[in-house]
Amino acid sequence: MKRSRYKSSLHIYVIFFILLIGTLAAGVGMVVYNITIQKPDGHVEFSKWPIDFTNDFSEYIIVTGDRPQIKQSGLKLLQENNLWIQIIDANGNEIQSLDKPQSVPSHYSPSAILNIYQNGIGEDSVFLGNLHFGDEEWTYMIGFPVQITKVTMYVSGDRFTTFKPIMFVTFGVTLLLLIITGFLYSFLVAKQTTHIRKSIREIASRTYVPVSNNSSFGDIYEELNAMNAEIQSSDKARAKDEKLREEWIANITHDLKTPLSPIRGYAELISAQDSKIEPDELKEYGDIILKNTAYAETLINDLKLTYQLKNGMLPLHKSRQNIVRFTKELVIDLLNNPEYEHRNISFCSTDDTVELTFDAVLLKRALNNLITNALVHNNSDTEISVSITVSDHIKISIQDNGCGMKKEELDNLFVRYYRGENTAAKPEGSGLGMAIAKQIIELHGGSILAESAPGSGTCITIEFAKQN
Repeated sequence: MKRSRYKSSLHIYVIFFILLIGTLAAGVGMVVYNITIQKPDGHVEFSKWPIDFTNDFSEYIIVTGDRPQIKQSGLKLLQENNLWIQIIDANGNEIQSLDKPQSVPSHYSPSAILNIYQNGIGEDSVFLGNLHFGDEEWTYMIGFPVQITKVTMYVSGDRFTTFKPIMFVTFGVTLLLLIITGFLYSFLVAKQTTHIRKSIREIASRTYVPVSNNSSFGDIYEELNAMNAEIQSSDKARAKDEKLREEWIANITHDLKTPLSPIRGYAELISAQDSKIEPDELKEYGDIILKNTAYAETLINDLKLTYQLKNGMLPLHKSRQNIVRFTKELVIDLLNNPEYEHRNISFCSTDDTVELTFDAVLLKRALNNLITNALVHNNSDTEISVSITVSDHIKISIQDNGCGMKKEELDNLFVRYYRGENTAAKPEGSGLGMAIAKQIIELHGGSILAESAPGSGTCITIEFAKQN
């Protein structure tokens, strides 16, 4: 781990050092760019080249007959660099010129010469040189086709001489401090990066312990803590779902054996060669086989339906209908069922007509599951009330005054595979009915809520958006 940390620290330090060198190089490049010029032949020279060229050009001027003349080599040098020259006497009159622009005058006053030296002529920079021969003095001006700003700075000689070593020492110390600071910071970053990598591995292995960090990396640790909490919550939910699934598999296996056992038993009786079964008995056996076959088929259909609903594989065949009439007829059908004809189920609605778009087959299945659940898991004298009210939403309520549910049962009421404690009345339930009902309601864009307490009954409320 330490070796990895040092390696990471070295990498970060190298990156920092490269960035520092790059910054310094860029700064040097900018300085060089500003103190260099490009000659007409393409070569790059320092900006002081025109001054040096002008001072050295006096070697190419000779005096013959009291008049200055430019040597042939000097003329060639001027032409090669695309320069112009003008020689004037002490009175400011032109003596000789070569390739000077038309805007350049032939006579100058002392102030005009100073102005030309400072500001140039047009886009050309002009530099001056002096030529002496005996008592005579001439001035020559050379024009360069570049813009060069002439800056004069006045400094104290003693202080400037003393300041130069101080400046270099200060620069060196600053650079050293930057390097040391960069190394320390890179080491800190490498250390924190190592901790973060370790934390990620611990999260993956489910051994992470949340930490509190107030450094500049605090936000990262907060995100890691949140991610760990989310993963743990997901693990718990998956473990709970897996436990419920295993319990459900055990239950569904038992439930499938329940109808299969009488089917097989009565089938063996009927198919036995020496059996002497009366017609009435034969009919009774057949009815039992059919009843158990229907129950096994219901279990299989529940499995198929919940799978289709979960994966969005079930197409909806919606139509606009009166939900009041639809629900009322459903309640009547339940009361006409011999199994529930003596049960107490009431229905009421604030409106006679409430339009809703829904799949009649699926919604009937959902409401049947909800009402039947209240019937089979409560005593026979339990009163069940089904009501429809309309306000901002269409609300369907299924309320009973039965035994109610504990908090655990209420929390898991709509969970697939879950079976409550009060299943003695109908132990052959698949454990999918309430989950299927919830899936169907939500598939129609509705919501479902259950409220219950032991001994206080249960109220299930379904809400759909009101439709114009």
